[in-house]
Amino acid sequence: RQYLAYDQIPQAFVNALVAAEDDQYFSHYGIDFLGIARAMLTNIRAGRVVQGGSTITQQTAKNLFKREARTYQAKLKEMLHALRLEYHYSKEKILEFYANQFFVSGNGHGLGVAARYYFDKDVRALTLLENAFIAGSVKRPNYYNPFTKTGEDAAARARERATERTRYVLGKMKHH
Repeated sequence: RQYLAYDQIPQAFVNALVAAEDDQYFSHYGIDFLGIARAMLTNIRAGRVVQGGSTITQQTAKNLFKREARTYQAKLKEMLHALRLEYHYSKEKILEFYANQFFVSGNGHGLGVAARYYFDKDVRALTLLENAFIAGSVKRPNYYNPFTKTGEDAAARARERATERTRYVLGKMKHH
């Protein structure tokens, strides 16, 4: 693990992560009630869970306090942790926690590891596209990772999904 302070995190990664995961991040208090309502509507329409509505702060809380269960009780606890995080830390610090703890592969975590693992680069050398890819894959790293797939078909599918997801992130960044 290579810990990055906030000022070592590329602005492009911050922009991509916020655009992809939580576009109200810098204005909410840890919980985005509008986002939750929007996600619930989307899920009801789809008839299954397609959107989470959880903020970067909640995801950070989940990672820090290792939420196992998917019960409402666990979710509520996570919301309280999120509010507590926002009370004690700046937005930048919370984002720093998050950027250093998301799962990459094997036992690797964080943006520093992801930059090396995917692109064999130092974080400072990442392009906009590479930052967008990493930010887009933080929630489902295995889904978008062609390196862990056995067989060329599976790897090709992962690459396709990664390309689509990166396009989505770049699109959100453009409108954000």
